[in-house]
Amino acid sequence: MKDINDLLLSRTTHFTFISLHTMLKACGLNVDLENYAGRMTLFAPPDAAFDRLRDKGLDLFDMTKDIDNLRRLLTFHMVPLRLTQADLRALSQQGQAPEDASTVLEVETVSGHALHVTLADHLMVENANVLHTDLIADNGIVHVIDSVLWPPDLTEESFHASAPFHRPHDASI
Repeated sequence: MKDINDLLLSRTTHFTFISLHTMLKACGLNVDLENYAGRMTLFAPPDAAFDRLRDKGLDLFDMTKDIDNLRRLLTFHMVPLRLTQADLRALSQQGQAPEDASTVLEVETVSGHALHVTLADHLMVENANVLHTDLIADNGIVHVIDSVLWPPDLTEESFHASAPFHRPHDASI
């Protein structure tokens, strides 16, 4: 079986994760993923999610120039527990009345912030839709989400402003 890093690199159809893997490696989190020995859940935005950021003027090159903020951003996508979709649903149903249609579950991320997982007809993490669940790796689980998650203490705008060598995005060029 593959570890999470290998899984991110090996995907060639439907969802690719080259941008995410590059950023994890740039701030050393690829090594951290290996050290969790099967106990990591990664909510992984595919390349298309990072392409949408680039369209707004925040590209991969700029993001890797601010390692501290990049690390804060990426650790908000990492939960130090192995949580399959079934595990998330089981946790959400503890103490819940059967007639409740949806539940919001809080799980603590590696960054220390709570991540809100909504379990209803489909899974959502914060404002991101979960597109694919339970990609199994030796060191954990990957769930594919449709957008980048921003921790409460970091916004897209503040990251954009802090990126060294920042050039304003001009759609007319």
